Amino acid sequence: MPTGRRAASEKFLSGTEIRAWRLSRNLTHAKLGEWLGLTPQAISKYELRGATKAIALALAALDRGLKPWRATKEDLKAIETNVRMKALKKGASANGEKAN
Repeated sequence: MPTGRRAASEKFLSGTEIRAWRLSRNLTHAKLGEWLGLTPQAISKYELRGATKAIALALAALDRGLKPWRATKEDLKAIETNVRMKALKKGASANGEKAN
């Protein structure tokens, strides 16, 4: 029965690799955590246990100069609009109307 934990072999980066990446860029746990939207404790945990592909991709994005992204009010409004449009299209198709 699965325990919900990933096996060590499924890790994309080892903890040592993450620590080496952070130290080679002169980043503290706090600074890296700020960039990734994580706590310093989470960064420390990744350095002990390793990380999956999502964290590795985030580190690669930082290396390429991508800045952290935070959703703005406009972004959140776009999501609401998208949800409403889908609901309208679904309602139109349920009524036998042709959706554009």
